[in-house]
Amino acid sequence: MILWVRHGQSTWNVIDRMQGHELSPPLTELGRQQATQTAELLADREVVRILSSPAVRARQTADIIAERLGLQVVEDPLLLEKGLDEDYASVLVRVQQLLEQDLPRHTVAVSHGDTIGLAVGLLSGQRPELPANGSITHVDPDTRQVAISMP
Repeated sequence: MILWVRHGQSTWNVIDRMQGHELSPPLTELGRQQATQTAELLADREVVRILSSPAVRARQTADIIAERLGLQVVEDPLLLEKGLDEDYASVLVRVQQLLEQDLPRHTVAVSHGDTIGLAVGLLSGQRPELPANGSITHVDPDTRQVAISMP
């Protein structure tokens, strides 16, 4: 089961600016707090691997989680959010490629709202929704039920 984590609030989230494949917007102080709280929520899970979008805001979130869990972060460009010149079909292809990988149970994937929404939609058959910053979303592989944890 993949535990999908949306990165903490970034400086561009605050001004409601589209980020796309822009890698540089960092986390705000609130974003770092969200990541720390998310790490605490994940501490009770049997997480064995942390994947992260290469975007700074996602990587900073993943690094905070990894430090708390004593794990290393592996960057995966399949987790990037929709680029400004990219269509959602392309993002779906990337998400499907990630889902086809033989990932260990309890993998954390730190990504972006649109990418997570599409992944959860594929896994659950439900309409994709934008998760909140710092939230953890997972889909039960047997029931296809979606569960969301907030920091």
